[in-house]
Amino acid sequence: MNIGGNDLAAGMEFIKELESQANFPFISSNITALDSEALLFPKHAIVETHDRTLGFVGVSSGDRRLKEFTFQDPIAAAQKSIDEIKDRVDLIFLLANVDDKTELKLTKEVDGFDFLLRSKTASLQRNPKEKDGKVIIRIGKQGKYAGVLRIRSVDDISPMKNVSSQYTRIKFAENRLSAMKKGLDEGKTLEEHYADDEKRLKLIERLRNEHTTNVELIKKLHNSYYLEAIPLNEKIEDTPEVAAIVKDYMPVDKKKAEKHK
Repeated sequence: MNIGGNDLAAGMEFIKELESQANFPFISSNITALDSEALLFPKHAIVETHDRTLGFVGVSSGDRRLKEFTFQDPIAAAQKSIDEIKDRVDLIFLLANVDDKTELKLTKEVDGFDFLLRSKTASLQRNPKEKDGKVIIRIGKQGKYAGVLRIRSVDDISPMKNVSSQYTRIKFAENRLSAMKKGLDEGKTLEEHYADDEKRLKLIERLRNEHTTNVELIKKLHNSYYLEAIPLNEKIEDTPEVAAIVKDYMPVDKKKAEKHK
């Protein structure tokens, strides 16, 4: 987890307590305590999978309301951390809790990372963008979506291809075919069930062909990735203690306040 400004809203003691309870690492390459040069969290994390070694580096642009913390230059901090691990990993993910201007600078001025995963943005990109050989992913804010990045890495030579649109079409075809199967007699095929419906038969054929074409296309690629944006359930209630912290920390929208008086 890359620590961002909002994660620090309840202060030093609170975030450190959460870190001690978590079963995953908190990281940040540029957050220190006020008037200190010592980083509060590890600069990076290295994760071993069954066939690849992954490196994660985190930076944040901070917030003036955070009185207990100092935020070092995220550009210099990111480059320093990446340089420290680039020879030890196969892929590097730069986790950035930053604004648009800083995102642009990270993309242009920092070398050595493969994916930039950005928070602190309202933008949701279901189809990631590529710039200067780097993949930029935004998943929106307020916890409305969970972004799942799936990577197929076969070799160190072939370029990494974005197949997000292909997977979207595969999922669409599967969902449509699955919906048409509801209510069918056991053992009966779609073609048998809709034997007298020429339009529906043509739709079934088109969906099956599209599914096969996209699956075969992905199989031919050595290295590929796609992003799946999963909407989270609005019925899940906030933790009251955390909701109160968020309410106290977030700036007041004066226009909305006046409207609800």
